[in-house]
Amino acid sequence: MEVEVMVPVDIKRLYEVFSSDDPVAIRKAIAAITENIEELELRQIPEVVEILASLFYIDLGDKPEFVEAVEDTVMGIAAIGEPAIPTLMWLLGESDYKANLMIARTLGRIGPSAYGPLKDIFYFPQSPWQRSLAMFALAKMHEGALMEIFPDTVNALDDSDREIRDTAARTVGRIIDSFKPGQIPHDLVVNAFERLLLRLRDSSAVVRAKAVRSIGKMARNRYLSMDQLASARDAVAALLGEDDNDPDPFYLVRREAEETMEYIMQVTA
Repeated sequence: MEVEVMVPVDIKRLYEVFSSDDPVAIRKAIAAITENIEELELRQIPEVVEILASLFYIDLGDKPEFVEAVEDTVMGIAAIGEPAIPTLMWLLGESDYKANLMIARTLGRIGPSAYGPLKDIFYFPQSPWQRSLAMFALAKMHEGALMEIFPDTVNALDDSDREIRDTAARTVGRIIDSFKPGQIPHDLVVNAFERLLLRLRDSSAVVRAKAVRSIGKMARNRYLSMDQLASARDAVAALLGEDDNDPDPFYLVRREAEETMEYIMQVTA
């Protein structure tokens, strides 16, 4: 079923398209909106954003034909920009986790204008998952945002919530990849490295995997001193079962540890 979407957007027709279960028609509707954003009336934006974001609830494992439509939706809502933020922030508190990941991606793509609302959630979340999603979205923003949240992201490595520790471990690596040695204050780097080492003994395998990956990024980007590299080498070797240690029982952790060990050996060669 293909329904033409007129400009200015006819909300009734847009509902018809998104009820059609036709990814081709839906992509055409998204393209029409994206190409004519300046024609959108401000009063229409909340409803248009909510309709578009309905695709975020699709299980792409069951409906892989919608993968491109969902990606188009992320870009389309992001193209609307700042006027879309209030609706996205509202949806962030009303949606399931799968949809929220896509909403967070979209907010991150919108960029600077979403920074303030996301930072508010990061520091004053109503639940742990909201803080985790805010961190996820903020990690996709500009370098200034990354630098500002870095100290508190490092502190989040010690959070009691596993999802927050997981997101923090991944985000530390994302931030490390975004800056050159010397751009991040030395004491912050030292603190991050020591906290990541502690997370190699985390009760969660996914946290251990993300932590060892971020240590690998520190080594690859030459953030670590020779003493730190030696400490990292010993800790990663333990995960791999060297020096009479039992290897980590999870393959994901061992795989990340092997890659990190390669970076450490390259830097110390």
